[in-house]
Amino acid sequence: MLADGKNGNAYLLNANDLDGVGSQLARAPVCAAFGGMATRGTVVYVPCISGGMAAVNTAGSTVKVLWRGPGAAEGSPVLGGGAVWVPDWNAGVLYELSPASGHVQYKIGLGSPLPHFASPSLSGRLALVGTMNGVVAVTGA
Repeated sequence: MLADGKNGNAYLLNANDLDGVGSQLARAPVCAAFGGMATRGTVVYVPCISGGMAAVNTAGSTVKVLWRGPGAAEGSPVLGGGAVWVPDWNAGVLYELSPASGHVQYKIGLGSPLPHFASPSLSGRLALVGTMNGVVAVTGA
């Protein structure tokens, strides 16, 4: 289990042995994180408030940043359709990223800024995003 928050440090924890302060398996600076994370296997996709979201590998009881997403992509990521979907709240943009490299596969303008902490929801082949003006559905998820 990975925990990250306002102080910018990520802590790898054993979910079956939460003994308290100092009992983490590993600790590393990742970013100040706000919002929900997404996980696939040992890789955790962390919503970073600056510098873009981070893909973090936790294999072997370590915490290692693999890549960072676009700098403005600060929202909570979701996984689906073979991609990482992450929003840029201020610009009203949804990024589709390669889960392996963070390469931008698509950058989709949503026509409106997003509320802070907005996260895409996936349903079938749709990515649904709440904006300040309603909900936008993007096909291809």
